[in-house]
Amino acid sequence: MPTLRPRQTRPPWLLALPTTAALLLSLTGCSDTTEIPQAEPTPSATPLFASEEEALEAATAVYEEYLAASNQVLEEGGSNPDLVAPYLSPEIFAEEAAGFQTLLSEGQSFTGGTRAIDFEFQQSSAPDPMEAEVQFYACVTNEGTVRLDRELEPTPEQPPTFVGTFEVIVQFFADSTSRIQLKEFWAEGNQCSVN
Repeated sequence: MPTLRPRQTRPPWLLALPTTAALLLSLTGCSDTTEIPQAEPTPSATPLFASEEEALEAATAVYEEYLAASNQVLEEGGSNPDLVAPYLSPEIFAEEAAGFQTLLSEGQSFTGGTRAIDFEFQQSSAPDPMEAEVQFYACVTNEGTVRLDRELEPTPEQPPTFVGTFEVIVQFFADSTSRIQLKEFWAEGNQCSVN
């Protein structure tokens, strides 16, 4: 009695090889050249910012929103530091939260707050087309700021009027969020108007 052998079957991908080979041969037979046609270039991703002006405008908007949130925390005596969290890196937020905690424990608050009076673009970079890092100088003043005690009365000692320049870096991420990654005192006085 003959021995039955199992029927051999080809994998589906192997069955397609002759058809694909025939198609390729027919295509090359109709061409004067044997070169493989070049693929159409894929369009590069659009950068996040079209110009330095646009980058500075976006970065300073983040910084001014941060100042507004910070001033609100100061007016409330440091009781709600989470208001500034969306604008700051975790490291900078930890430092700011500690300062607000001191204010809260002393029972003091501020009215007036800090405001930006000038900006000067430094540089921007985009390691990824949908991300960017913008560095600039922010000149700020505390003119009109008043320190209040627990009874919301001006304290005997008031902060001196100050104008200073801070170096700021704002990072923009692919998920459309942004964070201040650096906020360091650079010089006293309005250095932003100096080129």
